[in-house]
Amino acid sequence: MKTPKVEILSFADCKKAARTLYESFDNDDVARYVSRHLEHDPELREKCDLLMYEAYVHSHILKGLVVGVKGEDHESHNTFETVAVFAHPDSTVDDYLTLVRSGFARLAWLTGAEGRRRVFGTLFKVLHDNYAEIMAVDPDGANTWTLVYLGSTPRARGKGNVRAVMDYMFTNHIDPANATTYLESSSLKNLPIYAKFDFVPVADIWLGDKTNTADRARMDVMVRGPKGQRWKYVDDIRRKYNYELPN
Repeated sequence: MKTPKVEILSFADCKKAARTLYESFDNDDVARYVSRHLEHDPELREKCDLLMYEAYVHSHILKGLVVGVKGEDHESHNTFETVAVFAHPDSTVDDYLTLVRSGFARLAWLTGAEGRRRVFGTLFKVLHDNYAEIMAVDPDGANTWTLVYLGSTPRARGKGNVRAVMDYMFTNHIDPANATTYLESSSLKNLPIYAKFDFVPVADIWLGDKTNTADRARMDVMVRGPKGQRWKYVDDIRRKYNYELPN
């Protein structure tokens, strides 16, 4: 099997990268949660979802790192095969100018008051606050890369793209800096996949009311210690969050 080619994506790749993530997370709990209020208008919902992914990609090209496997025939598709969005230790994607330049301001207007509550009042706040609280236990927590999104379209699965992306990032960026890596998985079935790359689950966090099965989303936080070692604070965080490993 040919080794997938991992590339750093540019602003010219934003729209295609966004659609890659949109198709990858089409049935994802978090994706459904942030635009559930638009279920009555599928066209607007798709527009808002695509705009959110494009804003994430754009902001992290500005202040983080976005990589992907485009695929040999990507010119004939409206997506790439795989896209990964990373924030590095110095990323500041939540400053006002970056949010405006990336398209989050347009999303805030288009998605309406309920969408603003879900995206900016809930999603952003929950992710920011939990990251800060979890990594605060680590004296070296500031030296952390965050995997914000990693998605592959159906045609790309089974090609080794995820392995290629992870190897690229660890070899070229994360391990040379002796950095920790943090992610929130929105699908339990992905936990064993990330475990292959030395990530360990430490906590579960929720969007919405966790008792409301119709309008909630669960994410499991996973952390990889420097150079693939077990993070020293796994057990401390699990106790703090009363975390039980899912079956």
